[in-house]
Amino acid sequence: MLKKLLPVFILVFLLGSVLIPTSSAEESEEKLTIVSLGDSITMGWNIDNPQSPNVQSTSAFPFLIGSGNNEVLNVSYPGWTSANLLSAVQQENSLEKLKQADVVTLNIGANDLLKATNLQGLISSGKSLSDPAVVAEIQNNVLAASTEISKNLAMIINIIKQETDAPILLYSLYNPFGPDSDPMSLFSQIHVLGNQITGLVNQNVYGPISNANDTKSHYLDSYSAYDGKHIEYIIPGDIHPTKLGQQALADLATAKLVELMPPGNIVASYPSEGETSDPVIIKIEEIQHLHELKWLPGEKSVEDFKESGNLISQNTFEVTENGKYSIYAKTALSESVISIEVTNIVPKVEEPVEEEPKEENPPIKEPIVEPKDEVTPPKNDEKVKPAQPKVTDPVKIEKPKPTVVKSGHALPNTATSMYSILVAGMCLVGVGGGVFMTQRIRKIKAGKIE
Repeated sequence: MLKKLLPVFILVFLLGSVLIPTSSAEESEEKLTIVSLGDSITMGWNIDNPQSPNVQSTSAFPFLIGSGNNEVLNVSYPGWTSANLLSAVQQENSLEKLKQADVVTLNIGANDLLKATNLQGLISSGKSLSDPAVVAEIQNNVLAASTEISKNLAMIINIIKQETDAPILLYSLYNPFGPDSDPMSLFSQIHVLGNQITGLVNQNVYGPISNANDTKSHYLDSYSAYDGKHIEYIIPGDIHPTKLGQQALADLATAKLVELMPPGNIVASYPSEGETSDPVIIKIEEIQHLHELKWLPGEKSVEDFKESGNLISQNTFEVTENGKYSIYAKTALSESVISIEVTNIVPKVEEPVEEEPKEENPPIKEPIVEPKDEVTPPKNDEKVKPAQPKVTDPVKIEKPKPTVVKSGHALPNTATSMYSILVAGMCLVGVGGGVFMTQRIRKIKAGKIE
């Protein structure tokens, strides 16, 4: 059983070793967490068909802010008014989302005004906007709706502030009704009325709330961004933004966030004190909300890094040659490139290997030529005798002398005349002593000595 499971364990281990580093790399990318509060505009309604009401389109502006790689936590729904959103943000799941926010987008109020003006009923009833009574009724309804929007927005922003310090991006209202080719038509009149209503509400409600010091909200002028661009920015026969219109809303947020949370310049440095033959390590300071960091040799632009570039890990990379190097950083809000020049690298000097000197013209040894016996040519009248072998004297072979081994200790080869005299003296003393003893013995025997 274990033998059968062993290949499975090995496969799981190999897959794990491959997948774990990949997931870690993805988690290291710093994304903006955007909490999007609003209505069908924030949902990206009618961009993708079919679209479920509770699924926010990834083509909606919150997903397009900055570099477009954001984590979006949605609190919006088609048809919501400011009162509906106020009720929604007080729910526990909405409060938890707000706690995670890096940015909060707030785009609400269009449905409040659509209900106040009742344009759909106005169109179906055939009433004319040139009638002063109709205009007065609409103005009264818009004033009441504006008061309601202002009150609800203040309460919504107060709830947001209690849960997060993230900046609040408050969108103004754009006029969803474009001009008609016939300036006297009802649609042209609605376009003019839409400009008047949205202009007044933005001026009296959204502007003051955004400018209040205690709201921490920032005004994004959707009205000006859409003015004169209804064909490109509004879905035909609809009031919702196209993908270009959603991108325009995202660009407003990106510009404001760059102003509020500047990503900072790329700051790079390397040890430049003195010359070195070792590789130089270039270090980049920490960058907030970093998505990607790369380098290339030479002076490059952002476009050069779209499909190429060497990835930088741990905010450092090393180079081995002098020259200019470009560093590219992509953050959640922007892309930028700087160049840095390295000038203190010197090539390594290899020490020459010493070789033994060779003789330039070695002496030529001449071959030794053995002398030959001279042969005198015979005379004409003499007969040539055959050559007789030459008799040489017998060679005497000396036999080696036999080695004589003497008893006693041999004197060293280094013995001098002093040693010879010493030995001779000792011999004389010995002989003298022997003669003395012989004579004494004789006298004793003769009775001369007792």
